[in-house]
Amino acid sequence: MTQFPRLLFVTPHAFNHVTGGGVAFTNLFRGWPADRLLTVHNDPEPTSDEVCRYYYRLGSAEIDLAEPFASVRRLFRGSGGGAAVPGNAQSVASDGGLKSAAKQVAVRLLGDAFPERAALTPELEGCIAAFRPDLLYTILGSNGMMTLIERILERFDIPLVVHFMDDWPAAAHRSGLLAAGERRRMEAHLRHLIEHAAECLAISSAMAAAYGERYGRGFQAFQNAIDVARWKSAAKASLMVHNPPELLYVGSIFPNAQLEALIDCARAVAELCDRGFPIRFSISTPSGHGDRYRDRLAVHPAVTIEDAIRDDAKFYVRLAAADVLLIPVNFDADSLRFIRYSMPAKTPAYMVSGTPILVYGSPETAQVQYARAQGWAHVVDRRDAAALQEGIRAMMENADLRRRVSETARATVVRYHDAAAVRAAFHATLCRAAARQRAEALS
Repeated sequence: MTQFPRLLFVTPHAFNHVTGGGVAFTNLFRGWPADRLLTVHNDPEPTSDEVCRYYYRLGSAEIDLAEPFASVRRLFRGSGGGAAVPGNAQSVASDGGLKSAAKQVAVRLLGDAFPERAALTPELEGCIAAFRPDLLYTILGSNGMMTLIERILERFDIPLVVHFMDDWPAAAHRSGLLAAGERRRMEAHLRHLIEHAAECLAISSAMAAAYGERYGRGFQAFQNAIDVARWKSAAKASLMVHNPPELLYVGSIFPNAQLEALIDCARAVAELCDRGFPIRFSISTPSGHGDRYRDRLAVHPAVTIEDAIRDDAKFYVRLAAADVLLIPVNFDADSLRFIRYSMPAKTPAYMVSGTPILVYGSPETAQVQYARAQGWAHVVDRRDAAALQEGIRAMMENADLRRRVSETARATVVRYHDAAAVRAAFHATLCRAAARQRAEALS
């Protein structure tokens, strides 16, 4: 019987059924004893108690802007304010009520993140001490978050497991007057934490290989996994296309990940409709994301934006009801720096649904390379409007292509993403990290 360690999860993204990270954590940690899991976080999304019931919500006492930036923010906010912790200059400006132009000036001059300070408060220290953790697992985060993690490790002397989901170390602190200093701090935190980690994890095999060379130690790859046996019953029963057919995107929308590619797809659908090929394009995303980019995405009556589905059963029914599922990936250099090694959490769910998948994005990214190498999606890997429209039409009209892609995706999810195997290996890695510390303490 597995002896699960008491695991402290320190993270900017907690357990939920909306965001990619929240879904991935829920699937990876399912089955971990609830009384042996404590999550310390500053995630603005509502958390789920399906996997974890013990949470500590970080506030400004633990992580906040360094002075004088905190005082400037309070000046714009007034005497109110809350415990929410801003992670970058953009969120500070939007929360503080600054106008868009002022916000952009601040970001351009000062960089993508203001300096932060962090403190292990008596309240947080007491919560962690009462929990008595054996292991700290984290995806790291801002300089403030990494400083807090170091404070916790200094106080509690427990082994560390780090898990990278995107290549944010390559993308962060690249512009602005404060960038150079903040980047030096970031790199110092990273080197220290990676060097002292009991285990280092990555989101993809490509990231594991690249990070192994970058940081001089081994990384294991773990990404989202799903219960294939549970959800394959909800898969598409027929590959016949509706009239009009529906293209569906499900997930978050970020400027440095998929926004521009998603806009390309909206424009392609609009042109196809105007040229006599009726098609629907649905975008299911958290409401804040949809509202933020509605003007750029809803460019035609055929393009609709709906709220994210938070119920798992309804989510899989929705995937199977569509005719084609879309994975968009930006092509620009800044986005590539961030998402080059990323793997969307939605990918296994897309695969098990049986709905044919279309991937549109840069061939320099791991997710596009994975789709092409394994054949679980039809790939359009150049930013060309005509090629994109042709790819969309092919996915709706070519029955052999639809069948081949669907069958390959179903086989791939069983082979590489079944939670029965992936979750067991993930749990074993975490247990091994904690057991190694116990063995060293006894020797």
